Amino acid sequence: MDRMNSSLVSKRSVIAVLILLFVLELVGSRLGYADTRRCVVIVASSDSGFQQKTALRTKQKIDATGVRSKIISPDQIAIVPPDQQTLYVAIGEDAIETLDLFDPNAMVLRVNNAEIPALHYSSTQADLITSQPTCKDLQLIKAMDAKWTTIGVLYSRNSAITAAELVGCAVRYDLNLQLYAITDETDLLKSLQTAVENNHILLAIVDPLIYNSRTVKNVLLTSYRHRKPVIGYSESFVQAGAIAAVYTSPEIAGDDAADIVIAFFANDWQFRRNRYTPSGFSLGTNRQVGTSLDISLPDDEAIIETIRRLEAEP
Repeated sequence: MDRMNSSLVSKRSVIAVLILLFVLELVGSRLGYADTRRCVVIVASSDSGFQQKTALRTKQKIDATGVRSKIISPDQIAIVPPDQQTLYVAIGEDAIETLDLFDPNAMVLRVNNAEIPALHYSSTQADLITSQPTCKDLQLIKAMDAKWTTIGVLYSRNSAITAAELVGCAVRYDLNLQLYAITDETDLLKSLQTAVENNHILLAIVDPLIYNSRTVKNVLLTSYRHRKPVIGYSESFVQAGAIAAVYTSPEIAGDDAADIVIAFFANDWQFRRNRYTPSGFSLGTNRQVGTSLDISLPDDEAIIETIRRLEAEP
């Protein structure tokens, strides 16, 4: 009888401890205390303000849920010991490639403006591609001026897939797309001059061979001399002299990354899919450039409304 009573007391003690742990976890989560079972390490490449701002926004939203998170640089991956249940958010190519070398099987959300081919995927690995859908650029052009019907696009092997997708979008919106292949930077000036002379507008697409710190200024000056506007692909491109761009802001990218992480934990530590795209977009316009080129731009609100209407069309 004593042994039976002792066993019963022991079982009740175990149950009481389990209930206490559950209550503490529940109360802690409601009071904002960190959930020590979950750790998110945000690895941010340091080569752009976008990546740093995205990392900070991601951390702020994750921290608000009570999950522990921290931001590190790629060179800290090997020296910061991960917890057993660490989920990484790798932002930018440097962070993604460094983490893949360090631990190709790590649980990770990879955040980048273009897809980086992966040799392996599992339910604990996913991508958030921050670039906007290809057709969005042509929707922007139609929303800004219906008379811009011929569009020049410079592309290389780096952006051949995007260029091909644009052809399909141009057919959909009854636009005349002229593609100019660039094999190296020596081709750039001649093709650029032809593109701006023969089209209403130049559409820049993400391609480091064509648009980089050495070439962007010359591209913008050449187009300006020919009195032709340039559509960019980032806020900084607009600030540099492009007339407009639709892009994913750090706030949108950070919120999306945090939401995906939160859903990962809620879905039994699994991503719901391997590829995610932005939940929204931002619009940037350079009205000073528009004035200099004698272009009267619609209000930003009107441009956004037209883009959303075009998005909704079948």
